Amino acid sequence: MIANLPSLPGIIATVVAIVFGGIIRGFTGFGAAMIVVPTVALIFDPKTAVVMHALIEIPVIAQLLPAGIRNGERATVMPMLLALIVSVPMGMYFLAAIDPDIMRLMMSSVVVLMVTLMSTGWHYKQKIGLNVSVAGGAIGGFLQGATGIGGPPIITLLMSRGDNSLTTRGNNIIMMGSIMLVSLATQYLYGFLNQQIVLLSLCLAPIYALTTYLGSRFFNRGGDRFYRGIALALLAVTAVATFASSLVSSIGKW
Repeated sequence: MIANLPSLPGIIATVVAIVFGGIIRGFTGFGAAMIVVPTVALIFDPKTAVVMHALIEIPVIAQLLPAGIRNGERATVMPMLLALIVSVPMGMYFLAAIDPDIMRLMMSSVVVLMVTLMSTGWHYKQKIGLNVSVAGGAIGGFLQGATGIGGPPIITLLMSRGDNSLTTRGNNIIMMGSIMLVSLATQYLYGFLNQQIVLLSLCLAPIYALTTYLGSRFFNRGGDRFYRGIALALLAVTAVATFASSLVSSIGKW
């Protein structure tokens, strides 16, 4: 991984993705992977993108998790958490085995599909019981392992509960923090971590942490009134752009 460093435009694009990803992560409690992972996968490769995003999340998890635990409902997220612990390693097997071009398209396709579903205002209308929670966690964990974008199925269910924005954001933070820590442990076991990725992540982590803090400050200053609309609008624009870029890149190589 990271056989060659990217060009200056590639580095700039990576930093821009980190900035916007951090802002939306701090504001919504989720969503950074849908911006950062497809962009970095195009510039570097899918494995680097998935591992780097997990590494730069470490200081952010430490920053956001106390508020998430305080405002979220652990009884709601615990079944999802247990399911994703089992399914993340299964998904990561596919990340290790499948061609990078196919993985790029899978990543961006997941983003487009999930943002489209969430943008329609769709809610899971049945009671979200144990079976549904476990299924959501398992699907999210598998997608996290395979594509680095496991949040949308879980977030869709959590946003369908009809909780207030503070509780929803708290649940999002707990789940996204947990899924990153499980992913990082699994990546280590698969041998995905190396010195180059760690150094790259150390350079980018301060930018990500700062922009996440700024996004969190905006939410705390009254941004929760615009929570859902802003989150989905930003993700929708990013989803279409990353899917188009992935498709053009893949067609060119084929």
